Amino acid sequence: MKKTTKKISAAALALVMGATAFTGCSGSTNSTPGGTDSAASTTSGGAATGSQKIMSSNENVKSAVDNVSVAEDYKDIKVDTKLKFMAWYDIQEASPAVELFKTLYGTPKNKPEGYETVADENVFVNVKVSNYNNRYLDLAKLVQSDESPDTFPFETSNYPYGIYQNLFQTIDGVVDTNTEDWVDYKPIIDKFNWGGKVYTPIVDVNPATLLWYRKSIIEENGFDDPWELFEKGEWTWSKCIEMARKFTDPDNAKYAFDGYGLDHAFIATTGKPLIGLENGKLVSNLYDANIEKCMDMLRTFDDTQEQLRYPREIENNWTPSYNEWADGNTLFIEDGTWRYEETWRKFKKKNKWEDDEINFVPFPQMDGADTYYQEMKQDAYMFVSGSKNADGYKAWIYANLLSSKDEEVKKAGRQQSIDEFDWNETLLDRLDKLKDPATFESVFEFKNGIGPDIADSTNGENAVGHLTSDVIMGGNSYTTVRDENKGVIEARIKELNATVS
Repeated sequence: MKKTTKKISAAALALVMGATAFTGCSGSTNSTPGGTDSAASTTSGGAATGSQKIMSSNENVKSAVDNVSVAEDYKDIKVDTKLKFMAWYDIQEASPAVELFKTLYGTPKNKPEGYETVADENVFVNVKVSNYNNRYLDLAKLVQSDESPDTFPFETSNYPYGIYQNLFQTIDGVVDTNTEDWVDYKPIIDKFNWGGKVYTPIVDVNPATLLWYRKSIIEENGFDDPWELFEKGEWTWSKCIEMARKFTDPDNAKYAFDGYGLDHAFIATTGKPLIGLENGKLVSNLYDANIEKCMDMLRTFDDTQEQLRYPREIENNWTPSYNEWADGNTLFIEDGTWRYEETWRKFKKKNKWEDDEINFVPFPQMDGADTYYQEMKQDAYMFVSGSKNADGYKAWIYANLLSSKDEEVKKAGRQQSIDEFDWNETLLDRLDKLKDPATFESVFEFKNGIGPDIADSTNGENAVGHLTSDVIMGGNSYTTVRDENKGVIEARIKELNATVS
């Protein structure tokens, strides 16, 4: 008999959402390790709007942005109205990108109708979502009522479906990503081409999520340090699972893995997402042999198999237990860099841990693979349909691009991360290594971007959700689950592709 997963409560799932995030919940823009996110989103919805840490103005950042040179195409942009920024977090007015915007284009004087109380010194008007789960419903209402915001963070969990719904417009004719300024990011931007058009002015790329661990727990169990294994080219599926099996002891409530995004992060290391985007159209990889192999491995995580994962559906109301990780009862927690800012640094202070206690490692390489693949996230802001501030949007995108490329701005932003969010040099050096294009071949997952009716990432009770949750959370055979759900998924892919034929 098929073992089905329990339906997750709406309250718990306000915090869930697929791939985890880098510092989006802090609302930062290319200053902290992960830059802006699609992301905080993905695991933090509520936290993103409820516990945001506001950056302080930073003189080093201001000094750095004063010396940035500007390309001819962007010198004469005139921005007279504050931008309407809609997200599940507030924009950080003290971030390098915003400070650079002010230096290049000044602080817009005019305020959009209905936002007359926004501070004169702000570049942005923050348009609030009612809650994270309803963010696209809220956006749709504003677009339909001709009250569109100007920009909204990009998320693969709504791409390309958001375009299908006419929530976003192409940036063709507004931002030219074929110029020399964009050469570093053009190959990635091309991977998000939809129907021959550009929608995603990507200005930074980072690993989508990481495996966090404590140094002392690794040492107490006699394991080799995962980061050192990674640097030696020995961090593989088999080495990771070997550690997991040795550590796991359900009778004593010890588990190897916790986190929301273990499934797609491991799948990406095969080199293929479940649903990809190639040459402007969606493609299904449901029958890829390496994905089948990965799913067989993930099946062992369930409590019907080897019990390698923390049973959050039983023990913690479907949410990861950060306390169990802090107490040394969980070996790895999957999460983005923003988890350090929101949680780990607080544990560090409370427990008086040394700087080297908290560590992370990327997801392991598939055994025998010639290429090291990793699921990546990208920083971009979408151009909302109906926006009346194209010049402001263009200027904002360019400010983000320059702040991600200019060495002095990056250096100042790095120090801001240390000062504001308690990062240390070692971890930031490691993040730089993981961001280096030479380290990984990027993989992007679009499985949750084909429509919430069949791909709602806040709920396993849909066709796309079943593909992985029934395996990693239910111990079911992937081939069986795939055959039960492929029809509706492949029909949707065909439907969306038909709109750009």
